[in-house]
Amino acid sequence: MRKLEEVKVGPLDMANIVNEATQRLSNVIEELDAEIILPETWPVASGYGPWVEEVWVNYISNALNYGGRPKDGMPPRIELGFDELADLQTCEPANPHIRFWVRDNGLGLTPGQQECLFTPLTRLGETRVKGYGLGLSIVQRVVEKLGGQVGVESEVGQGSLFFFTLPLG
Repeated sequence: MRKLEEVKVGPLDMANIVNEATQRLSNVIEELDAEIILPETWPVASGYGPWVEEVWVNYISNALNYGGRPKDGMPPRIELGFDELADLQTCEPANPHIRFWVRDNGLGLTPGQQECLFTPLTRLGETRVKGYGLGLSIVQRVVEKLGGQVGVESEVGQGSLFFFTLPLG
């Protein structure tokens, strides 16, 4: 991974970045008959476009692989969105970051599974999904280099919401 000093960090055209990410996954999206729901507009965050595109590709790919319930004939339903983070006391930006997220309709995760997700070489026993378990740990490194954080919110039976934050653009 390049050092942050070697990349050009600046305002991101998130609509274009998300479009590029979904285009890269279009064959899988079609094959799984997945539904992708996008917001009408995106806020401007600061980052490095190619790295942020890889974050979206990883999160969306995971939602495609783990979302839905194939045994029940339910295809993945994936919603992408954002929240502007604010201090609840003053309604002013707490630290000027935006939280971007991907929500799926998968089986959800136990608290124990959530704790180890961003650890290298972690796989949750899914044999139908190829990979080495490095994706989320790489996402974490990339986002942290850009001044953000990653995380997951999930409840068994309710799907999962994976998020990352980036500084406001």
